[in-house]
Amino acid sequence: MDIMIVQNSITLSDKVLDAFPTRPLKLVPLRGDGGLFRTLFLVIVMLVLTVFSAYQIPNILYDYKISENAVPVDATVEGSCRSQLFVLTNCSVDLHYNGNEVSRNFTFLDLGSKDVLVEPVADANDLSKMTVDVAIDNIWLRLISTVIFIGLFGFSVIFFIYRQILMSKVRKALLSVGTQPLKLIAIPAKMVVSNKQFIATYYINLEGKEIRIAYSGNKKTPPIVIEQNGNTYVLAVYAPQQNIPYALDVPLARIQATPEEKQHFHEALIKEGLL
Repeated sequence: MDIMIVQNSITLSDKVLDAFPTRPLKLVPLRGDGGLFRTLFLVIVMLVLTVFSAYQIPNILYDYKISENAVPVDATVEGSCRSQLFVLTNCSVDLHYNGNEVSRNFTFLDLGSKDVLVEPVADANDLSKMTVDVAIDNIWLRLISTVIFIGLFGFSVIFFIYRQILMSKVRKALLSVGTQPLKLIAIPAKMVVSNKQFIATYYINLEGKEIRIAYSGNKKTPPIVIEQNGNTYVLAVYAPQQNIPYALDVPLARIQATPEEKQHFHEALIKEGLL
């Protein structure tokens, strides 16, 4: 039985279907399918951000202890607290008092839109322990912000690893097709153009589960997109025994088409107003 995504496809003209290569074809993974190195890079970045966010907790505890017995001090303050991106306030200050030097650097969520004035304070029991009033006044907001960032970046790590596992399964299924005649189909998709990348997102059924995958191509290797009745479709190929569609790129690199096959197919698409 055909899977749902094939049933939701649109009917292509005989001219287009006849122009598609009928010889046995072999599916090959493309760069736009994503890969291990891309995922590894994203995971490393998210892990670094997670560790950086977690590193704020000792700073929050330091300021909390000072807040229990804080007194103003006539310390020299170098640095500033500035709003960034309209929702973040970043403070980076150096405090000098009686030969003691303390550096404070922290960030918290804040809807303020102006620079923040700060006043130096210290622990009344140990004046060498210093911070600024803003750090104390926003302790709970800083803690909440830190927890949000840790959760967000930590979730991103799990999500990227999960997506890589899924893509590995898709890649394995793609390679398992072998060399055989493939069918052409147009499947529903969502298109996004970002930073000269053409990203087609569509659903496939893998091991009984419907999952969303994406193909990303540059201006030389975009997917073949069809607009019909206000809906967006991409041309894809699939092996009949799998019914798993794979987005087709304009150069037909996915099926390793010959120059003659590519030209013949493109001419049919152009005549039908699809390319």
